[in-house]
Formats: sequence, C-alpha cells, structure tokens
Amino acid sequence: MLDKLAMYEQDYGMKFPKAYKDFYTSCELNTPANLIGTDLINQYSELKKWAVELLQEHGLPNTLQSDDFVFMMHQGYTFWYFKADGNENPAVYGFSEVDMKIKEHGFLKKFLQEILG
Repeated sequence: MLDKLAMYEQDYGMKFPKAYKDFYTSCELNTPANLIGTDLINQYSELKKWAVELLQEHGLPNTLQSDDFVFMMHQGYTFWYFKADGNENPAVYGFSEVDMKIKEHGFLKKFLQEILG
C-alpha cells in the first residue's frame, strides 16, 4: 500500500504528510461511506490530469503546480488538492463547477478528520 505512495513521492518529487499517508492506508482497507462516488488516488493515478482537464473545459487556466497533489475528485466536477512539499499540515484547496473557482478548505489534518467523521 505505502509502496505505491513511496513510488509516487519518488517519481514526482513529492513528500506526503503522515496524516495523508494514514488516510491513504485507511481508504485502501475500506473506503469511508461518505466518500462513495469520490475517486481517490488509491484507485486512479490520473486525478491531476483529470483536474487540469476540468479546468480547461471551463476555459480556466491550469493553476496547479508541480508539487500540487490532487488526492480526491468527486463525480468529475469537484477536486481537492494540497501542496506535497514536506509540510505536515498543508492547506487543502478545492475546485467545483458549482462556483467555478478554487477555494481554500482549511488544513489537511482537520479536513481529513471531517471526511472520516
């Protein structure tokens, strides 16, 4: 499980926070009920590509940088990401077709706690 993340870190020059690694592992074992319909990087390595395509579909510039890690996408119209640069509690950002802009959603540890209930 974590081998896949370690390879991702190495291949893309990213460093994931422990809170995200724990979340990743827990989702490998059992996807939380409130995430049904949400694609996770655990199953789909193309999430960042899909996020860029979503922005482009709406004529928006790709503002995602090389160290931005898209870790969830819901139903193809919303995605969430954080900067995987070694910070143990980075800010989480998300984009949704509902309001057509990127918004900050607090910090990763609290964001993940709320997701897991």
